[in-house]
Amino acid sequence: MPVGTGNTERLMLAVDLLRPEAVVLTPSYAAYLVEWAQERSFDLHGSSVKRVLVGGEPGGGEPAFRAQLEEGWGARVTEVMGIGDVGASLWGECEEQDGMHLGARGFVYPELIDPDTGESRALADGATGELVLTHLRHRAAPVMRFRTRDHVEIRTGSCACGRTAPRVRCVGRTDDMLIVRGVNVFPSALREVVRGFAPDVSGHILVRPAAPGVKQEPPLPVAVELARDAPAGDSLAETIRARIRDVLVVQTRVELVPFGTLQRSEYKSKLVER
Repeated sequence: MPVGTGNTERLMLAVDLLRPEAVVLTPSYAAYLVEWAQERSFDLHGSSVKRVLVGGEPGGGEPAFRAQLEEGWGARVTEVMGIGDVGASLWGECEEQDGMHLGARGFVYPELIDPDTGESRALADGATGELVLTHLRHRAAPVMRFRTRDHVEIRTGSCACGRTAPRVRCVGRTDDMLIVRGVNVFPSALREVVRGFAPDVSGHILVRPAAPGVKQEPPLPVAVELARDAPAGDSLAETIRARIRDVLVVQTRVELVPFGTLQRSEYKSKLVER
């Protein structure tokens, strides 16, 4: 697990001494800290932290990933999304957690486009595409129709919280997307399916395309990390492969690797090894 332990030790010492009620992390780092604490018998679940705010990469909105983080931290996990070129935190979940609300109406104008053709798509309920942002009031560094590379699903229906702003759920990154026999495959979607096999797996995956470029021939190679002390078995690999085929309609070749094999990160996870 090659990761900068010095920063982690300082962070965990701060949690222990300062007793914060909330922390802000990437989903990858939040997950790594759960493992770090377990290995050192640090009671993260019983710490003062009651809210874990995650952003910076897809993952915080994945139900299985969220549940894993909430169990490890003993805290509520909520997701935010932004981009440094436009605004660090533009979208955020309310207590209903039914997508991230746009909190910058009047400041940022959102659009949806086809990531392949660039053609505009309506911001209709259930629509998907790449999120494009224009900053309406940033005088020093105006940004026009900035392509975020975030592939999102739009939700425009009413939210129980009473807010009326459109909501999004980030499906994945368009620059990570692979096309396997005409099927768009997001590594984050693969990870979400795999996480459904906990506690037999750690939840970490790595997609290893056999050819350069976006278009791939099946089966798509996917390394799946086993949970700590979990035995390897061909039946588990086959079951995961079948579930991926049923949910994402893509053929994969699943390789089970020992716990700790795939690299952890203090920032963002690498899901594709090209």
